[in-house]
Amino acid sequence: MTGPINIFLLNPRAMETIRVIVIVTVSTLVSTTADAQQVTRKLSEAPGFFALPAEIDRDFGAANGDALIMRIQPLYKFSLGEKWELANLDIITLADAPGGTPAFPSDEQATGLSDLFHASFFTPKHNNDFIWGVGPVFTLPIATDDALGSDKWTGGVGGRLTYRVGGWNLGIVATQRWSFAGSGNKPDVNQFLARGTFRYSLSDNWYFVSSPIIVANWDADDKWLVPVGGGIGRSFTHNRHPWAWSVQGYVNAIKPDPAPDWIVRFQLVAAIPFGD
Repeated sequence: MTGPINIFLLNPRAMETIRVIVIVTVSTLVSTTADAQQVTRKLSEAPGFFALPAEIDRDFGAANGDALIMRIQPLYKFSLGEKWELANLDIITLADAPGGTPAFPSDEQATGLSDLFHASFFTPKHNNDFIWGVGPVFTLPIATDDALGSDKWTGGVGGRLTYRVGGWNLGIVATQRWSFAGSGNKPDVNQFLARGTFRYSLSDNWYFVSSPIIVANWDADDKWLVPVGGGIGRSFTHNRHPWAWSVQGYVNAIKPDPAPDWIVRFQLVAAIPFGD
């Protein structure tokens, strides 16, 4: 078998980290979830700020122990004339994961950076309730520990769709990546990743949100990781700019045997100043 899932079978924590990196999750690409999208839209009217989503995942039930994963996901865009803009997402992943393998657990911890993910989406300007974009995605093998990365350069394509109707904000970001260079000692990468977003606005700035990260490693025997769940969040104003937070829980309904059984996620979307 080849692909990130194989790395996961050797070290479940590695797969968890890789699946997150691959995404274009963020807001959504940009992937991120709908709360990040809402903050990003509001910040577009406030020059000198950008949206910075950050997520912390705590997973439970993996064959060789639990892991703590943090993703920092800066979102920024550039104008490409009157009709188009380029939306960009970087995902910087930090992980604290147990070492060893499911068959041979270890007390050692793997702590540090995972691979760096980048995505760019060419998107029409002046979108209203329907937003779409397409573009390239790639990862750089900058992991500080072999257990936290693929040791592969990867590239591929991604797309995003978002639709708002009534109190609902619905969206999906999907990517497909292949490895093209890197260590010959690690499996090749052939991975599909999608992040859905289902957000419903409630009263007093509260909202329901579900944002599962779905992964398929095509070269593995057990290809799919499919979580089911969601949570609650709230948007608020800090220093006159929009922020948001949410708490979510997911059960991995379909998964490789060594993968975690369930995940708790905390997300914060901050408004960060970068100029006058």
